[in-house]
Amino acid sequence: MRFLYLLLILLLFVLAGCSSASLSDAIDKDGRINVEILFQDDIDKVVLFLNEDYSGQPMLSLNTFTKEDSRYIYNAGGEFAQNVNITNQFKIIKLTPVGHSSIIALWGGVFNYPNATTVSYVLKDDEDNEIYRSKVKITDNIVYEKLPDGIYEQAKSFHYKILDGKNNVIVEW
Repeated sequence: MRFLYLLLILLLFVLAGCSSASLSDAIDKDGRINVEILFQDDIDKVVLFLNEDYSGQPMLSLNTFTKEDSRYIYNAGGEFAQNVNITNQFKIIKLTPVGHSSIIALWGGVFNYPNATTVSYVLKDDEDNEIYRSKVKITDNIVYEKLPDGIYEQAKSFHYKILDGKNNVIVEW
């Protein structure tokens, strides 16, 4: 019985050692450099953050995390990351699954477009019928919106516009 208690205590120490007090620390533990969390959803456990690749270039990364008892674990693997240019006008708007979850999201960054306020987007099926339309506010250069279940599987095309405060189109893709 003493061996069982010792084993249980050892297991608790090991598991506690894998978690971190903050999400940023948990991502750092995974080997990321200069992590700056830009969006964090504690309900769906989604994180969007800037970090640097091996050459020091900025990357925008999207993934999931686990939170238990106010401790964080970054879910390595399943991450979507892309290099970004945050010093010039640059946009990245993606529609992808999020990590190893069942969540599908529109996400990305709009950098150095000073008048940009929202992203309006449309999803169409294979017969060019509109199946979903939404408008997402750009907050601190970041765009994130979870899609309703089942929409992504029907979508065959994706079109978006970056708009200013008067709904004038700044960029269309």
